[in-house]
Amino acid sequence: MILWFTLGDNYQFNLDSVRVPQKYPGKRYYKGPSKGKLSGNPLGKNPSDIWQFVADEWENEIWDIPNVKWNHPEKTAHPAQYPIELVERLVLALTNPGDLVLDPFMGAGSSLVAALMHSRRCVGVDNDQSFTEIALSRIGSLLDGTLRRRRLGSTKYEPSGNERVAQLPSDWIKDISNNADGERR
Repeated sequence: MILWFTLGDNYQFNLDSVRVPQKYPGKRYYKGPSKGKLSGNPLGKNPSDIWQFVADEWENEIWDIPNVKWNHPEKTAHPAQYPIELVERLVLALTNPGDLVLDPFMGAGSSLVAALMHSRRCVGVDNDQSFTEIALSRIGSLLDGTLRRRRLGSTKYEPSGNERVAQLPSDWIKDISNNADGERR
């Protein structure tokens, strides 16, 4: 969940930096005064607000960014690390080059890395020295070109039908679908 607060109506939101692909790219108006013109922005559509989601569009509207687990290229020793891609979208949407990004709980430094990647200034604070060292190491890796990360907009890995993937045991499924009275939930 992302909470975004402003002190007033004077805020930055760079929509073009975070647009999502159109459902029907290249679609044109077929009648009326705009006949033949593109019906949507060629750069993509506004990612929308969660309260305006249509149930059947749910999967298309959410930023599908895998969390940082043991095999993620960005994994560090931090137990609750955010992927750079998540913060990168916020940096692009809510700041301009040269703006200051402040992260008072920087942890592994994902927000600082995202800010530096896009020419923003940054300040990070954490009360755990080991996390500060991780963040500094990641910034060093960014600056020397060796930082391992998922690229913005990368497709998420989807296993094919030939691979073994974790599944609920069949007896668990029965337990989940029936309550104590034997009624289907």
